[in-house]
Amino acid sequence: MLTKSDFLKFVQCPKFLWLGKYRKDLASGIDEAMQRRFDEGAEVEEYAYKLFPGGISARGKDIKDDIDKTRKIFAAGSEIVFQPTFSNYDANLYCRSDILKFDKEAGAWDIFEVKSATEVKEINYFDLAFQKTCLEQEGKKVGKLNLVYVNREYVRRGEIEPEKLLKIEEITDKVAKIGEKTRKKIIEAQYILGTKDEPKVKILKQCYAPYECGFIGYCWKDIKEGSIYDVYGGLSAKQIETLLDMGIMKLADIPEGFIKKENYLRHLEAVRSGKQKIDKEKITEELGKLKYPLYFLDYETYSQVIPPFDGYRPYEQMAFQYSLDIMDAPDGKLRHFDFLSREPGDPELTLAESLGKVIGPEGSVISWFKTFESGRNAEMAARYPEHKKFFEGVNKRMFDLMDIFKNGYFVDRGFQASASLKKVMPIMVPDLSYKDLNIQEGGAASNSWPKLFDKKLSKGEREKIYKDMVDYCRLDTMAMVRILEKLRSVV
Repeated sequence: MLTKSDFLKFVQCPKFLWLGKYRKDLASGIDEAMQRRFDEGAEVEEYAYKLFPGGISARGKDIKDDIDKTRKIFAAGSEIVFQPTFSNYDANLYCRSDILKFDKEAGAWDIFEVKSATEVKEINYFDLAFQKTCLEQEGKKVGKLNLVYVNREYVRRGEIEPEKLLKIEEITDKVAKIGEKTRKKIIEAQYILGTKDEPKVKILKQCYAPYECGFIGYCWKDIKEGSIYDVYGGLSAKQIETLLDMGIMKLADIPEGFIKKENYLRHLEAVRSGKQKIDKEKITEELGKLKYPLYFLDYETYSQVIPPFDGYRPYEQMAFQYSLDIMDAPDGKLRHFDFLSREPGDPELTLAESLGKVIGPEGSVISWFKTFESGRNAEMAARYPEHKKFFEGVNKRMFDLMDIFKNGYFVDRGFQASASLKKVMPIMVPDLSYKDLNIQEGGAASNSWPKLFDKKLSKGEREKIYKDMVDYCRLDTMAMVRILEKLRSVV
């Protein structure tokens, strides 16, 4: 039985579908971040239902009950149905829709697929095309096909307003264009489900889009450092396939002129030469822009699809923590400050007040990828007019330490063509490591914040999480301090 979920896996990658059926043991599993996405998707659905008053849920206790309940609801003449389930054994298809609404004038059922995304994606066309096929197999006349998704421009003011939070876009014509393609893919997917042999699939660009595949660890296990996948972001799917067809797997064997993007070209040169590239003149010029005191600043943020507080948009990053290291003079003693909200309410006003007490009106504010920190500053300036002057002043003085690496003034093959702090830090200051911490990346830090005020946890457990979060954020600013020292030592 081919389910809608299985079909969408096949559209992304046939191997994704096959492994999901025959080798579930190889999957990475559902982590906190993924579970949170599932939970938020369910929350968006609940708001979508409010746009269709009078709807009846067809969800039952299990799959069999779902199907039976769906049939009874349709037999009773209901015109709006939530979560109806269809299973056609002749066609070997199974699907559950989000919302069906009967159009009396057209005598057809309109389908409304609900997504927690903020835009329409190509995979959504296949989703609705599959549902249309399933309903037609059940003898239902299908009318308009619609996607219900999140309006990113919505700003919460009081209670959530579903009609403003969500957008409805009809995509019937676009889905119709892939109707025949969908029918062919259904047949192909059913064939894959029926074979015992793992399909051979080239790794191109399908592993992370439209969804992150849970089998990446398995499929990438034999890919070694120095392969063409080290410049994965700098190659198109067609380019990767061309290299694979040429039998080229080593990065050093990529033909001249094949890579166009500068940062990936620099990485390729570093791999071939085996040497660091250091442009001392450019680095000196960049560092010459710094003015003391130096403020090394890093934020940790939290976002969710349903804005939790007034003044926020869906998925807007909300700063709940900062780490700040201050260097008053070149040989001055480093001073450290941090803030981490421990309350369940809006954390940003308290954070703004705290930061305003420790960052003075003069000196450079250093961050890594300043677009992120300056973006949060601009948002807080707009939300809290009393702090507008402060945050605008901070943004005028921001210095992006990452640019030295992004612009290729310092290149090491160990950076793997990336300028991210996670790639640069191990090479520049190898004695510092995220591996020594209980929290090792920003997503985990973000997911940890709500636990600080979770009464189900003991006080000791919450204190440990607090310390782990402070340690993680502190390492980001300390890494910037040490990398700056390293840069100065080489020029």
